Amino acid sequence: MTERRMLAAVGVEPGEEQVYLALVARPAADVAELSQRTGLPVPDVRRALAGLVAKGLADLPADPAGVIRAAPPDPTLKLLALRRMDELRKAQAVIAELTERFQTRDSAWRGAGAVEVVEGARAMAERYAMLQRGATQEICSLVRGPAVAVPATDNVGQRDALRAGVRYRVVYDRDLLDPGSPQIPLLLEEWAALGEEMRVATVPFKMSVFDRRQAMIASSEEPLLLVVHARPMVNCLGWIVDRIWESALPVPAALSTAADGPLAAEDRQLLALLLAGYTDQAIASQLGVSMRTVQRRVQRLLTIAGVQSRIQLGWQAARRKWI
Repeated sequence: MTERRMLAAVGVEPGEEQVYLALVARPAADVAELSQRTGLPVPDVRRALAGLVAKGLADLPADPAGVIRAAPPDPTLKLLALRRMDELRKAQAVIAELTERFQTRDSAWRGAGAVEVVEGARAMAERYAMLQRGATQEICSLVRGPAVAVPATDNVGQRDALRAGVRYRVVYDRDLLDPGSPQIPLLLEEWAALGEEMRVATVPFKMSVFDRRQAMIASSEEPLLLVVHARPMVNCLGWIVDRIWESALPVPAALSTAADGPLAAEDRQLLALLLAGYTDQAIASQLGVSMRTVQRRVQRLLTIAGVQSRIQLGWQAARRKWI
């Protein structure tokens, strides 16, 4: 950050900053000298000096023979920073109060409707952006293609929310990670860099939950959006997102494995013994490896399959034609 931007952050105006920096370099005999050194007109220098004096950043001479001096940056600028922080805290309190009023008014405007229907791509994009702006803590989403209203590249609301500290937990559908997929371009690296937590699973539909207060379900075929306000329904949708999140794969693991297809020969042998009911110790003896190695390889298969138990692994192995 530059010095100019640092001073602006504590409420110092551009002209005031020029004069202050000139005085920090060395005191000035009078306004005319400051005008010459800064390149500012004499009236602008006088206004800047008045502002600096009011902020405690400059001292004017008590007698004509004195010089104009800059006040020490520390602690003067620190005091200005503390005042600005106090102003920000007051602003946050006002924002919280206005948000409460808005939500009360918004709820009254909707009446007793548990679900709000939004139609049309433009209206959907605007409503989605509003929901993202309204979130202050967490947004949980299930994402699958195609994008009907807001492509990933145009999702400015998510970038702003992530930068504001809103937690994002997103589960992407497996098909979106297929390199040959014609679906929306996933900006995974950008989202991850901004702080998005991402996993991969088979996603049944597109949905988001905002601060556990509101939820959104989007159609994959037409420009139609359902905004859910009723708390019991929001809680149910939040529960669905949580269950899918718990069973989903982290993105790096999903990207490194194919969704379907045969396993390596050694993995197929391990899986066959496992499904035949052999214990880990017996499998270790059969394969000539340690029991710890067997357990590590089994855990790897569970991760690849995106399951949590060996029973689920058997079902996934059959479905994916691993055996």
